[in-house]
Amino acid sequence: MIAIKSLRLLHLLSYALVTSQVLFYLFILCKALKAVSLENYFELRKVIDSLMIKRFKFMYYSCLALSIVATIVSAKQTASLFFISSATALICLSIDLAITVRGSLPLNALSHTYGSTRENVNWQNVRTQWLDYMKYRGIVITVGMAGLLAGLVFEKN
Repeated sequence: MIAIKSLRLLHLLSYALVTSQVLFYLFILCKALKAVSLENYFELRKVIDSLMIKRFKFMYYSCLALSIVATIVSAKQTASLFFISSATALICLSIDLAITVRGSLPLNALSHTYGSTRENVNWQNVRTQWLDYMKYRGIVITVGMAGLLAGLVFEKN
């Protein structure tokens, strides 16, 4: 029993870290990144990306691993809120990962070439698309976090 409670606590904490990063972008940094010039936007993105990439990868993959383990452990009782909330969180995290890999990361790579001889790129559109992906990620990851919290709060012991 203590092992399951510890797993749930670690899962919740790791999910909270991922959620907080995405929500920080969604509610604070996105508005600031819209307000600055394109040159400043791409300069800020390069600096932020270089500082975040290693930490975020560890945090993200830890959360993914804990989400998978929590879902597997809870699958013994598929009608339980533990399973439903864990599965919901895993699905939302997987969607967030798909948006990141298929949308955000390619735009990140393109953003890092800003200022080179790429004249055929609509840089304003790149910024807009990236900020839109952050909105989608924020919505999905918040649903997953709300599911985890609801599972903990409303589960009958």
